Amino acid sequence: MKTYYLSFVPPSKANKIKLNLRAYSKSGKRYIVPKDVSIKINKAIWELQKQKEEDPVIKIPVEIKIDFILPDRRKRDLDNIMKTLGDCLVYAGILEDDNLIFKQTLEKHIIKGKEGVIIKITAYQEKKITESELSKLENFKRKLDGTGD
Repeated sequence: MKTYYLSFVPPSKANKIKLNLRAYSKSGKRYIVPKDVSIKINKAIWELQKQKEEDPVIKIPVEIKIDFILPDRRKRDLDNIMKTLGDCLVYAGILEDDNLIFKQTLEKHIIKGKEGVIIKITAYQEKKITESELSKLENFKRKLDGTGD
């Protein structure tokens, strides 16, 4: 389908500050995103929108391959960064909803002095799970329950 680029690695959604517990949100907790994190997220959305052109919003299941180019070996949690990227793809009008991501592959590349993200989005091709694998799963569950062999 399409490849998108970001000039930097967006911050993780985990970069938020817990507020007073007496102020409630749907989950009963309230958080605030620090200004510097918010600015970077908005920049990522802007960069994606600049590349979107007139492409229609994707409304079908997709597979996403993301290559993170990192300038150093500092610890980064790719799962949390992916949560931010999924939201950015929605806010930029690329994906209708991030629940359309059926498969994702995340990979780190450490290249001194370089930074960015390469996002490849293709239509998802479902791979069937075999009856043998389903049977093994059911056997495993029975063993956990104490009803199996």
